[in-house]
Amino acid sequence: MKRTIGLLALLCLTALPDVARSETPVPVTGIVMRIGNLTTNDGTVYCDLFDKAEGFPSESKRAVTRVKVRPQNKQATCVFADIKAGRYAVAIWHDVDDDRELDSNLFGIPSEPVGSSNNAEGSFGPPSFKDAAFDYRPPVLEQTIRLE
Repeated sequence: MKRTIGLLALLCLTALPDVARSETPVPVTGIVMRIGNLTTNDGTVYCDLFDKAEGFPSESKRAVTRVKVRPQNKQATCVFADIKAGRYAVAIWHDVDDDRELDSNLFGIPSEPVGSSNNAEGSFGPPSFKDAAFDYRPPVLEQTIRLE
């Protein structure tokens, strides 16, 4: 009987890591953007973190940092680890054809999925930094973003 209980306890302990494991670990400090409505696993998802309005959302060279991830299960998670407290906005786009360029139509409207923090939307153009901005205070801030 004691041997059976010990064996069951051992089986439970070995199973725990599988139950507790997460696909994308949450950082000790940082900003986490979860994108869940992708239409394909093709390409790369780019997330640019801005701390100023200048260049937001399209001038990635003005971003504080960039994270790029491959979609899995039509989802992606961009993690900006070890970020200082401050006011930020995130611009996100799914480069479906993986050509490292945001494709657009004749009128300049993106033809690949785009989004931003706070799910901010622009009227007659991209969203403003003001609408997409959020205050980050460590340790962790998470948002779920949809791409359009």
